[in-house]
Amino acid sequence: MTDGAIPTPSLDEMTEEHARPTPSLEDKDAVRQRIEEWLPEHMPELTNVKLSELEIPEGTGMSNVTILFDAEFESAKGKEKHAFVGRLEPKGEKLVFPRYDLGLQYAIMEAVGIETDIPIPPLLAEDRTGDILGVPFFIMEKVAGIVPPDMPPYHMDGWVCEADSSVRENLWWRAVDAMADFHKVDTKQGKFAELIESFEFPKSLDEQIAYWENYYTWGLEGHKNAACDNALEYLKANKPTDNTQQLCWGDSRMSNVLFKEDKSDVAALLDWEMLTLGNPQQDIAWWIFMDELFSTGLGAPRLEGIPGREETAKRWSELTGYGTDDLDYYLVFAGYRFSVMLARVSIIRGDTDFIAESFASNYLATLH
Repeated sequence: MTDGAIPTPSLDEMTEEHARPTPSLEDKDAVRQRIEEWLPEHMPELTNVKLSELEIPEGTGMSNVTILFDAEFESAKGKEKHAFVGRLEPKGEKLVFPRYDLGLQYAIMEAVGIETDIPIPPLLAEDRTGDILGVPFFIMEKVAGIVPPDMPPYHMDGWVCEADSSVRENLWWRAVDAMADFHKVDTKQGKFAELIESFEFPKSLDEQIAYWENYYTWGLEGHKNAACDNALEYLKANKPTDNTQQLCWGDSRMSNVLFKEDKSDVAALLDWEMLTLGNPQQDIAWWIFMDELFSTGLGAPRLEGIPGREETAKRWSELTGYGTDDLDYYLVFAGYRFSVMLARVSIIRGDTDFIAESFASNYLATLH
């Protein structure tokens, strides 16, 4: 670990730096009409389908296009009205990821919903062809709940700050428990085995490192980040000997957990676009890194009640049976991945000031 203080921006500067480009739609009404026509064709049990105007929530993600809408229809139960969420593959030149696979996202959520008791938004339908909207998409039910804010970070503002410390601690553990349940699934059986066989995605640490090294080259478009260069060298030279192969959530963090409105438990785990196969230590490391980055990494005190690194890793290990000997390695891996993604977002926004150095890469430099 390096010595010295971590250069940290002010909250306003950090908020601006981390502002995420929200993908948009060129013609929301045309999309609404096509979905309205497609649903009864795809799901004959639904008739007289009527959709509300589409809403695109700001700041909800850097990659997939998210749409919110209500749908009224008739089914065997009679007249119904439900709130839905749609995910559409983005189009354009300046994207966050070089490749998207909404079919994989749908498949992992379907598998989790069928094979486990882990809460997942109920799925409605998908189109992988792109024939309907010009891009693949899927639709799921909107689950009631609240999400810890990304910006400002939940350690600084919002409902998590306002909650009692005992409530924060309970939510943290409920989320870690749900993640641990996912890490205990049998990948050799049922839908999970089918998914691993059917889809292309990184399925080993070597493949993951190769993917993220290529991401650096593609995403930074010739720019450099010294902290990421040093981290990549470390990651290649210090690969763990434990070759555990398990499905990993990928983007495992508090802000991807939907909690029940009464703050008692997890309502759903969200955002599976970074799914991979590897040692699940990387998930608990990403969880810890993201929490530390948006508190300690910004010079902000951590909230009372939210457990720290050692306590969290110990609880997760006890729940899953996996060791944590390589946690430090996977913390660096988490920092590298997030730092190159943040640099990519800076390029998309046309702001090159944070490519060579950011609050994330500054914190990454302290981890090895």
